[in-house]
Amino acid sequence: MPVSDESSKHIELLHLKVKQFLAQHHSNEEIIQELAKDGVEPDYAQTLIENVLGEKENKKSFRNSIIMGLFYIGAGLLINFFSFKIAATNNSFFFFLFWGILVLGIVTIIRGFILYK
Repeated sequence: MPVSDESSKHIELLHLKVKQFLAQHHSNEEIIQELAKDGVEPDYAQTLIENVLGEKENKKSFRNSIIMGLFYIGAGLLINFFSFKIAATNNSFFFFLFWGILVLGIVTIIRGFILYK
């Protein structure tokens, strides 16, 4: 399968070029013009730009999901800890266990991994 290997390397090279142009704050039209010099059709160049921007957005969404999931888990653990401490201070055998917020944190992290794939 050397043909697909060669074409995938070419596609990766084009993605890298688009990433570099975007990092240099070139407009979409400028990027399309630069890629046209390499023989890339304008429609395909636009698709490349959209793919690179989509990858960037997916990474940002993944990072936000992980941060929010960790926040929910941390907040849930703190709330449960203080609920237990208050019950122990009052010599009570009953305290509130807020397991929903912990599950929400775990689900948010799993959702982030699923969406990133």
